[in-house]
Amino acid sequence: MAANISPQPLAVGEQNSNSNEVIPNINNIRTYATSLNHKQSVAPLTKMTLKPFEIVHGIPTIQFSLEEREEFAKEEGLHQAVIIKLSSDALNLQVLRNNLPKIIGIKGNCLLGSLAQRQLLIRCDQYEDYVCCLARSVNYFQHNGKEHQYRVFPWTVGYNPKEETSKAAVWISLPNLSPELFAHKALLSIAAVVGKPIAIDKATQIRSRPSTSRVKVIVDILDTLPEKVRLQYLDAKTGKIVDDYQEIIYDNLSSYCCHCKHQGHEENQCRRLKGKTVQDARVCDETVENEHQIVEKLQGDSRVFLNAKRAGQQLI
Repeated sequence: MAANISPQPLAVGEQNSNSNEVIPNINNIRTYATSLNHKQSVAPLTKMTLKPFEIVHGIPTIQFSLEEREEFAKEEGLHQAVIIKLSSDALNLQVLRNNLPKIIGIKGNCLLGSLAQRQLLIRCDQYEDYVCCLARSVNYFQHNGKEHQYRVFPWTVGYNPKEETSKAAVWISLPNLSPELFAHKALLSIAAVVGKPIAIDKATQIRSRPSTSRVKVIVDILDTLPEKVRLQYLDAKTGKIVDDYQEIIYDNLSSYCCHCKHQGHEENQCRRLKGKTVQDARVCDETVENEHQIVEKLQGDSRVFLNAKRAGQQLI
């Protein structure tokens, strides 16, 4: 019985002897990507008006408005970006790129890069992934049997890698809110009094908890955040206005230290400030002790001190 011989792979462009089919040459196939690149290379560069600069005190100076910077942020995909701050025993960048998006729960595409020492910048393509990243401010993950901590902050225009931002994503609860105000336009308008609303919790969306609505909002924890908002209901026919006050409850609102520029504690709990206070106290004690020694020497024999001073010598 003759053995079946497996067909050998054909070279590109070679004709099959058992068939009239010709394997196409991939070099001659023009894909959408290649046609797009061809159009881009042929098309002339778009002319743009550059920002003018002026010389101020001998230094070239360019001015950008906050609105312009926000537009630049959208252009660079930073409107859905978060900062990941790693613990001191951080893993190498390639390991983090392979594992961290899965650990966080990012389902779509994302761009992860090193922003500063132990700080990563993640740009999310999907808004749901952006909200998912901000689900918890402090997280842990296991790698090679060791636990690593990472903290998450929303990226904002003006972010300084040397300081932790005072912006944080927090849940706010609106207890006993009138059920018709669960409508997205009404609910997000109320939440916008506090900060930038980014998500509504599932129970509020499916209307399974009519007693309370919850919205995730990016707030500046250094601001004086309102504990209530006044809602006015206008009767267009009679012109009557009814006032109602809605309570706002903040879930796990973090504190901020203006001394070390870190979230999680206040100045009276700052280790750096306490260490500085102890050091200042020691310097103060040494100064007082030296002053006491001078007074004792003056009281003991002022004639010796005056003679030494006249001779231009330093007593202490």
